[in-house]
Amino acid sequence: MSRKVVKSMSGLIVPFRMHKKGWMVVALCFLLEIATFRFQIGIIGGAVLLLSLLLHEFGHILGAAALKVPVREWGISVYGAYVIRARGLRSRDDVLISLAGPIMNLLLVFPALFLPHIGIQIACCNLELCVLNLLPIPSSDGLRIARSLWGPAWPSNAVSQKSSPVLDNPTRT
Repeated sequence: MSRKVVKSMSGLIVPFRMHKKGWMVVALCFLLEIATFRFQIGIIGGAVLLLSLLLHEFGHILGAAALKVPVREWGISVYGAYVIRARGLRSRDDVLISLAGPIMNLLLVFPALFLPHIGIQIACCNLELCVLNLLPIPSSDGLRIARSLWGPAWPSNAVSQKSSPVLDNPTRT
């Protein structure tokens, strides 16, 4: 397990944690892209996908910093990229922090279109991450937003009640 420290705009120091099995997620990013495109473009695409995931999580960190919500760590585990933070003082804070990741992906779409060769791939990757994270499915930002707006009882009819380490920790963004 390796740790690096990232400093956000407010001076908040957030350790980065790479779990041993997090390397499986990194490998999956590259394998998915290599399987979709030829090898050289797939390697670039894998790096872009990984960078997009990390920038998404960094968006949550910036949102939390702007609202003065403490962030304990961020990193990559077998479940994907994550941020562990405290709850906001108001449910509005949790909604805004949850929205910050998809908004980061959305902000990356337009400038990516101007990059030669892989711009459309980067734009599509970030647009897909934005949309998928807004769906109210287990361990997504969309489910966190729905729970913040309608309370923890909301998912009882919408999603499975199976226990999950990601779902059971409401401070994971």
